[in-house]
Amino acid sequence: MYQMSITEQDYMIIDPSQSKQRIEGWGTSLVWFANVIGGWSDSNREAIADLLFCPKLGIGLNIVRYNIGGGENPDHQHMRAGATIPGFWSVERQWDWEADANQRWMLLAAKRRGADYYEAFSNSPPYWMTKSNCAAGTPDGTTGNLRDDCYEEFAHYLTEVVKQAAEKWGIVFQTLNPLNEPIARWWKEGNRQEGCHFDHNQQSLIIHALQRKLEEKGLTQTRLSGPDETSIDDTLESFTAYDDDTKSLVYQINTHSYEGSKRAQLRKLAAVHGKRLWMSEYGNSGNVAHDHHDIVPALQLSAQILKDMKELECSAWIYWQAVEDEGNAREASGNWGFIHADLTGKTENYYMTKKYYAMANYSKFMKPGYMILESGKSGVLTAYSTFMQELVILIHNDSLIGQEYKINLALFDLKGQTAVPHRTSNNENLERLQPISLVDRCLIITAPPQSITTYVISA
Repeated sequence: MYQMSITEQDYMIIDPSQSKQRIEGWGTSLVWFANVIGGWSDSNREAIADLLFCPKLGIGLNIVRYNIGGGENPDHQHMRAGATIPGFWSVERQWDWEADANQRWMLLAAKRRGADYYEAFSNSPPYWMTKSNCAAGTPDGTTGNLRDDCYEEFAHYLTEVVKQAAEKWGIVFQTLNPLNEPIARWWKEGNRQEGCHFDHNQQSLIIHALQRKLEEKGLTQTRLSGPDETSIDDTLESFTAYDDDTKSLVYQINTHSYEGSKRAQLRKLAAVHGKRLWMSEYGNSGNVAHDHHDIVPALQLSAQILKDMKELECSAWIYWQAVEDEGNAREASGNWGFIHADLTGKTENYYMTKKYYAMANYSKFMKPGYMILESGKSGVLTAYSTFMQELVILIHNDSLIGQEYKINLALFDLKGQTAVPHRTSNNENLERLQPISLVDRCLIITAPPQSITTYVISA
């Protein structure tokens, strides 16, 4: 048995009228894993697609971020496994619409399994549009790499891919983002991935150029998102720096949440300007040695989702890349990704990690259209759907002692009188447990140490 902790704060009342944001979904970007796995044998690539995007067989991710590759200089050989993303437009100004077949395969596989929100984004312009002739950045990383005479061409490139996707692939990108951590100073020539610095004025220039091209080409179903800074505070800074015209063109504020603390300020800024707000990228290693089964990285992931969903009140939450290179994870002794796989192309081996099941505690049950409700306690996230007649309560306990809760549900018109738990812990992988009966319209439960438990109640 484990030690118990029972306090006055463990009693709470959930009120269906105290709604927050509406969930648009959960997702992943496809770089860099899809650039490799999309070219695997049918059986294995279909299996990975099922694990990620199928609501029944997998974790049901419904948002896909597709990377429009810059295409690195063919004379350069410094990208990490999977990170050399083919571009569609060559230095000779020739279009190759057969390029990037592997990532496109995964994009369409996600659509076949029910994904319904698609965002296109760029990490770098094509290498031949850059000042350094390298898609990884400039020599020092502190200045913009897009040539001054290439803003219109870069905008043309991105919007042509969006147009091709709509007309030939059957994919309408709802949003297009030309930026990725643009004010960061680590996008340097010779790095292991694409990247491009844009200062605030340069961000504004490319946003306006893109909007002109979208309008010229009649791509009215695609809106602009940004700025996708690495930290919440940097996103707040960049969007605040835009003039009113530039702000008006940004349909959706995207932020990464690797760093920063100003979640409430960014949430309020988005509300003042009438902008949708996404947490568009986060990834974590877990601060422990490489181990597919360690619960610590899973708990760190869950804690981050809770913090972003409760304090930022983002409508979508997207992991960086759901599948990480096993060799890179071993070399770095890290635990990025939900699944680890050989992205070198030598084998088609892959391995499940504990983080996969932790993500499922959210994405399989708190579905698009559900409303997040105020739940007060930091370790509790509640979602409710009147349409599905379902109440979902997630309990996160990262402590080394058990935690007991009494959750009053008297304000709901409940039809079901039981809650079905699904738990991820040291020895459980999203295990469905025996239903728990409500007592006097209350859910009385115990959260074991280092566990994530999702309770589903028919409402």
